[in-house]
Amino acid sequence: MLPLVASLTDIDDRGCHYSATVVNMRSSRLLAILMELTRLPRTTVATLAERYGVSSRTIQRDISVLHEMGVPVWTRTGPAGGVGLVEGWRSPITGMTAPELQALIIGEAGARGLGLHTDFETARLKMLTTNAAQVETVEPAQERFLIDNERWFAEPEHPAALPEVARAVWSGRRLTIDYRRPGREQAPRRRLLDPLGLVLKTDSWYLVAAHRRSLRTYRLSRVRSAVVHEEEAWRPTGFSLAEHWADSRAAFEASIHTVPVRLSIEMTSVDALRDAVPGVDVDAAVASAGTESGRVQLELLMESLEIAAAQLLTVPGVAVEEPAELRRRLFERGQDLVARHRPGGSPPQASAGGRRGA
Repeated sequence: MLPLVASLTDIDDRGCHYSATVVNMRSSRLLAILMELTRLPRTTVATLAERYGVSSRTIQRDISVLHEMGVPVWTRTGPAGGVGLVEGWRSPITGMTAPELQALIIGEAGARGLGLHTDFETARLKMLTTNAAQVETVEPAQERFLIDNERWFAEPEHPAALPEVARAVWSGRRLTIDYRRPGREQAPRRRLLDPLGLVLKTDSWYLVAAHRRSLRTYRLSRVRSAVVHEEEAWRPTGFSLAEHWADSRAAFEASIHTVPVRLSIEMTSVDALRDAVPGVDVDAAVASAGTESGRVQLELLMESLEIAAAQLLTVPGVAVEEPAELRRRLFERGQDLVARHRPGGSPPQASAGGRRGA
């Protein structure tokens, strides 16, 4: 089975991660769907979901991935709708090498990071040249749509250890890394790992591995060196990278959202609250909320008091009822803002020591 890399979010010092889409091992299902669509003139999302034991939403994401690979999948709604391939299209998969097929399934961003960009381009050209009827459809789409996975105002990471780590993942061999924990001054710690999978989040790479048969996550930019061994790596029976990532995400979010906050807002501020507190299910809180004097009364689990204060300051009309310490912090910040931005007043001047006046 070939690994398919999807986007993820950041991971903290303890090896946990914030909200994410998963890096998974669904390439076999993608190929099976492609073969089935090649065989059948038409099917439905529900039929595919039932056949492969996944949700309809998962099948819809798979169809999007096939689109990105250049496969001309059509979808229609209504009684005569369903899912199918453009008539006359033939799959070029049998004419691809293993690295080309891997690169195509991983996608351009992941293939570039793994040193498979040439294989990706070759596979893409094979997709086009094998299906001349599709060239007129795919090439205009490439000129009109671009997926940019890199963050704003940041240089993408280029971990020096990525090639060796990827080789260990592909080959199923054990791996020794020198890993520096963030905020630590001491020398990097050496770890002998059983690699289980690679994760690409936007433009940052992560390694999921077992250390002494305990699952951990390592950010590759913190790996100072990596050595692949001939010894075969251990892999937990029935291990699913997708399920592991989903479970880790749920556990981490539960661990950081521990501060109960009771507040009220106008309905017009719901979108602002949703933007201000990522990772918190604001919609669920609104659905179960009551109203008083035309305001929505919400109860949320948030992060630390400091983070909650910074987030809620951006929400128009928010009124925190509990906890009292959070109310105090918001009051003090509000007073400071008023003092520094009073109309007609002058901005505070920096003192000789670099401190600001009151």
